[in-house]
Amino acid sequence: MKGDSGSGGQRLAGLVLVVASGVAGVVLAWLVVLPRFVRRHRDMLLGRGLFRQLVDKYNDTTRSTSGTERSSSGLLTHVGRCSGRVYHTPLGAHAYHDGFLLPLGYGTNTDWYRNLMAAGSGELAWKGRTFRLERPEVVSGADATYVWPTRDRVLLWLAGMHEFVWLHACDDQPVRSLRSESSIEEFGDDMVPHRDSASRGALAERSAG
Repeated sequence: MKGDSGSGGQRLAGLVLVVASGVAGVVLAWLVVLPRFVRRHRDMLLGRGLFRQLVDKYNDTTRSTSGTERSSSGLLTHVGRCSGRVYHTPLGAHAYHDGFLLPLGYGTNTDWYRNLMAAGSGELAWKGRTFRLERPEVVSGADATYVWPTRDRVLLWLAGMHEFVWLHACDDQPVRSLRSESSIEEFGDDMVPHRDSASRGALAERSAG
């Protein structure tokens, strides 16, 4: 009987290990492999109805929480450069010097980036507040990368995201408050729960021209 009990416990432990490994594999693929694949085949994928429906569903789901006080992700408001429509895109965001950094996951062909460059400005909801931002520019390197919390830096590196859009706060924005809130994100991870904000927006891409 004891042998059967021990064997049953080993089988259960093995099953738990297999399930945990499977879940970890799915999470790794979602956060690392998928962004790389989508970046490489972005135009082809966006031309397929099923993929566009998945993207729209993802955006709708994350849009409701992004930019809120308890979320570390931001909600970017930008105007279509051709259509003139207003779009809201959930993205990872982090305070940086006089503004914010947004990961440029798909390069400079990303619609929200092209819209920002055309308009020269946009709005970002972050931590329950809305900031008017301007003068978008692409930055990279250690200074821009190391502003992110360690967990997000690892995900950025694994996903191959090395470029960021630096949006500067308008002259009347409270820059000092941006820096103080950024320090909470960097040094108080247990105080402000967040969910891999750097990788948020890996699928937050839609036709927004």
